[in-house]
Amino acid sequence: MEGKYVRLRAVEETDLPFCQLLYNDLELRRLVVGWDFPVSLAQQKRWFETSQQDRNNIRLIIENKEKESIGLTGLWDIDWHDRHALTAVKLLLSDENKGKGYGRDAVMTVCAYAFFEVGLFRLWTTIINYNAPSFKTYVERSGWKVEGLLRQHVFRNGKSHDLYYVGCLREDFLAVSDAIDYVPSEIPAGYDIIPPKEGQV
Repeated sequence: MEGKYVRLRAVEETDLPFCQLLYNDLELRRLVVGWDFPVSLAQQKRWFETSQQDRNNIRLIIENKEKESIGLTGLWDIDWHDRHALTAVKLLLSDENKGKGYGRDAVMTVCAYAFFEVGLFRLWTTIINYNAPSFKTYVERSGWKVEGLLRQHVFRNGKSHDLYYVGCLREDFLAVSDAIDYVPSEIPAGYDIIPPKEGQV
């Protein structure tokens, strides 16, 4: 899946050292909701082997245009009946990645993939209250809505923090000014609510 600045692709076995690095990054672990003990490469390999038959959880590597791995996203807990899933974005917190729009581009790209390729109706995620960059990316710049707040729900560094529940419907995504840039050029049947691109009839 191609965005403006990133591309999303399936995880290969050769990506496992990168996944381990990303998962064990201390600063990144502070910003995300899930918690676990540090992960070994052997554990990553076991996950990869069992994930090959998993149709309800899809991890995707985020690459820049130079095909360098810079992060991870995906769709988790896919509910094929009610057509919704959890999504998230993890980016390496390096100076090379900051301020280049990679995070927002990955969010918009995975939204377009979920809504127009996978056929989902709703995406959701959670954001710790002090993770201002994620809140800005999802809610202020990508059309997501705050749907709830769980008070003192996440324990980090000896203190409890509030947790935002945010969600995005297909119409929320399409209301974003540049959403049409992410929609596939050949729209599947049933998506006639999408306005034509500039220059098209």
